Formats: sequence, C-alpha cells, structure tokens
Amino acid sequence: MEEYLRRSEDFQKRLSLQGMNRKQARYLLFRMAGPVMQSRLYRFLDLNKVPTTFIHGNPHIDNYVRTFHGSAMMDFDRSRMGPYCWDIIRFLASISLHREEDEGFLSRIVVEHFLDAYITHYLNPEIPAKQLKLLKTVEPEKWQINTREYLKSNKRWAKKMRDYAVSPKSEQVQLLLQKFLESRQEQGLLSDYMISEVGHTPGSLGKKHYIYNLMPKNVDSHKDAIILDIKEVYEEKNNKFFFSPFAHHGQRMIEASKIFADGMEDRLGYCTFQNKQYWGREIPSFAVKVKKFLDKDEQCDFAYCVGSQLGKGHRKGLMNPKDFEVIEKDLVQNFDRYYKISKLFAFELDLAFGAMMQKNALYEDYRSW
Repeated sequence: MEEYLRRSEDFQKRLSLQGMNRKQARYLLFRMAGPVMQSRLYRFLDLNKVPTTFIHGNPHIDNYVRTFHGSAMMDFDRSRMGPYCWDIIRFLASISLHREEDEGFLSRIVVEHFLDAYITHYLNPEIPAKQLKLLKTVEPEKWQINTREYLKSNKRWAKKMRDYAVSPKSEQVQLLLQKFLESRQEQGLLSDYMISEVGHTPGSLGKKHYIYNLMPKNVDSHKDAIILDIKEVYEEKNNKFFFSPFAHHGQRMIEASKIFADGMEDRLGYCTFQNKQYWGREIPSFAVKVKKFLDKDEQCDFAYCVGSQLGKGHRKGLMNPKDFEVIEKDLVQNFDRYYKISKLFAFELDLAFGAMMQKNALYEDYRSW
C-alpha cells in the first residue's frame, strides 16, 4: 500500500480542483495509480512466462468513448508491447471500482461475460467488437452536431482552448502545426483554412495540449471548422517486459488506435518539435462517456464490449501472428490468477484511498483547532 500512498500529495491536489463524491474520488486515485499497479505486477507474476502482444495499456471506464464512428476503449497514451494480462487485470479492477454496489469484487457472471467476449474475438478477430448499450442510443445534442456548433457552445475543449488562449500568430504555434500536417502529408490544408484560435491547455493527468481552431478562409464556405488536439506524448522507459516497437511515441499511439479502435479517430499524426515528441488528432464534436456507476446488467454488457475489443486487439497486436495459440493456452491456464491479482489491486487501492481520506480529515480537524 505504501506505493499508492506516495501519490497522496498529487491526488489531494487534483481532488481539490474537482467537486467529487467519495466513489468518484476513489476512481480518480485508481486512474492515477496505473503506473503503480503496473510496477507491482512483477511481485505476483513471472512475466518471462506471460505472452507478449501490443497492449492498450490503460483500459478503464473513463477511456471508453462513443462518437459518430461508434464506441470503443480509447486513449492510447500507455499503449506498447507488453504482457497481455496487464490489460485484463487493469480493466477488471476498473469495472469493479465503477459499480453501484460497493461490497466485494466483481460478480463471477460479469467476469464470465468478459472472458466469453475475449475468447470469442481473440479466436475470430474479424468479428466487430460489440457496442455498449448504455451509449449506443445516445443522440448528439444540438451543440454536438458539427464543429461550428461545438465552438459556439464554448464547452469542453472549446472552453479549455479559450481559458488557456495563446496567440495564433506565435511562431512556435505555427511551426508545430506545420510539422504535424507534414506527418499527414496535409500541408495544403492551410491553403483553405486559417488558424483562428489556439490554447495551450493542461491535460487530465499531466501532459499539455495545443488546441487549434481552424476556420475556412472563405467566410462563405460551407466547410465545417476543424479542432485539432496536438499534445506531448508520454515517453515511459522501455524495459524487458513493457516496450515500444517504434522510435517515435506518436507512431506507437497511432498503431494502437489501428489495432484496438480502427476508424474511431480522425486526422491522426505525429511530429518532433523542439526535441519533444507530439501526437495529434481531430477532436470530434460528438464524444460521450459513461458517467454513472454501473448496475449488474450494465457491468455485464460493459465487460462483454471491452472483452471483445481487447481480445480482438491482442490477436491483431501479436508480433508474429503464428503465435496466436500462446495467449489462448495461457488464458486457460492462468486466468484465475489474473482475476485474483486484479481483485488484490482493487482491494489495495481501496485501503490506500481510505488512508488518504483519513489523513486529509485529520489535517482538516487540525486546521480548525
């Protein structure tokens, strides 16, 4: 538990900026504790014996998104080659900490839904991953219909961009965009569009984003506006068990998107600028996530949807497609062990969260003396 408690100061800073109830705050700690959990994996498993594939790296509920293209687990900051079981362990802990009920770990029926979907789509990767019922029927609001309406609404990324506005005429802003467009062979875009607004905004867990609002130069044009998100990538150090097969981390994230959520993201690109690596995309006007804590039926559906995506992705992400049997055999032999490790991690995090909140309460009492 000590490793989690070392994040206490960062956690309290983030918590103080957001109005959260207890369960939401606990889930924030879970999100922040991903690297801690991953570092503890070595204590419970001989990773030399766990098959390696391209992993999502951080499959948790807040990273599951519905857009006009469908729904899928997104956000590939932590993607890389690694032991396939990490995605399973991280996701099962995620869904357990995002339930309406607050006792025990996941019901076995939820785990069975995940396992059924994972195996089915691992063996048959040509089958499309299942779409989440909870989001499938959500219709875009008026301000989400297109990017022009999104910008007018001044919500989400539009608001962030304006809250942290920088000059569109800045040389750094213009050069970064040019580098990004070069990676896409889309330099001609600025013949038709101009940089209207730019913001240099903080991300949810550290890295900053450059948000560009590109508007058609022809004011009478019926073309939609474009919002680009170009951010500095995470550059975690490679080790024997977790490593990137690409020299540029932007390429790594683009490959992960193709493997796990092909067609879900638009205008993907990458570049290196001022000795920093960047990755970028077009921000969709319509993007919704699961906000509520899940009842039993919703847990089963969520487990099946993500299980189908991870099974399909792990099969596609094998370095040698002929090795597909190694994960299948390992899953049969060791899934119960992975389930128990996920349960242990969720239990440890719950204990650490309780200790952090108790410590914070003591400080508050002290200040009131």
